[in-house]
Amino acid sequence: MNAYLQRIENDEIQDLAAVSIIGRSSECQIIIADPRVSRRHAMIRKQDGGFYLFDLGSFNGSYLNGSRVTAARQLQHGDVLTFADHEFHYGERGEKSSPASLEDLGGSTVALIRSTPVVLLVSDIKGFTSLSEAIEADDLAQIIGSWYSDCERILAEAGATVDKFIGDCVLAYWTTVSPETLAASFRAAEQLLASCDRIYSERPDVFEKIDRHFEIGVALHTGKVAYGGMSQGEFTLVGDPVNLTFRLESLTRDLGKNVLLSGDFVREWPEVRAHCKNHGVHRVKGRAQGVEVFSVTDFFV
Repeated sequence: MNAYLQRIENDEIQDLAAVSIIGRSSECQIIIADPRVSRRHAMIRKQDGGFYLFDLGSFNGSYLNGSRVTAARQLQHGDVLTFADHEFHYGERGEKSSPASLEDLGGSTVALIRSTPVVLLVSDIKGFTSLSEAIEADDLAQIIGSWYSDCERILAEAGATVDKFIGDCVLAYWTTVSPETLAASFRAAEQLLASCDRIYSERPDVFEKIDRHFEIGVALHTGKVAYGGMSQGEFTLVGDPVNLTFRLESLTRDLGKNVLLSGDFVREWPEVRAHCKNHGVHRVKGRAQGVEVFSVTDFFV
């Protein structure tokens, strides 16, 4: 399935890529030359078989069918997107795949699934539910949008692929396991923490009022996964290491740490061991075998 935006003011059609940034910057895929539009205003991302709209912490907000976007929203054919007073129709071409008999295949492309070791990163906003209850929707949209934007930039610069955003959580991966990619993921974790400090410092009026900090948990793990086109328009990765990385990130709350590494990650990159604290083996939900857990004591690269 392909998708596009059509400017209502002039009927200009712009096709959407897997990730399309909307804003007034010349680096954006969809440029709106208007000072009321932020430099990086919004993002449309293809994931889970559809296209999703994210506001990137814009000053004046992004609107879907007249309602301000405060969290990721899946787009439907015919939706109206508004940035300042610039309106776009969202449209789709083609149909999602449906089961077909062998006689119907007639040369259809077979998905290529690879099995390979990867470096995995999961990051999640701590206490998001209570945060969303305490902060006004408009403020929350700007804060979460800034976080999405920082995640995209930091992970892209580190050479990672962002698999998907799931609400207030991001999953990313590197398709090789080497000292270079392990160090890159480690630096990305440090930069993601720094982005929280930046977001907090930009909105002291919001956070001081509720006496809360803006914090995330980050988990790093390595393992062998299957990745590729799981269905029409859906490219992702699956396997026990993916589930374990999500479980490892959830341990950041129990252990009171912001960044946790698995034993597998540390064994792949022995240099990091001197900069970590070993918390032993922990059981995680849905898994019979425990996981050895390390927390980061200092970022040395």
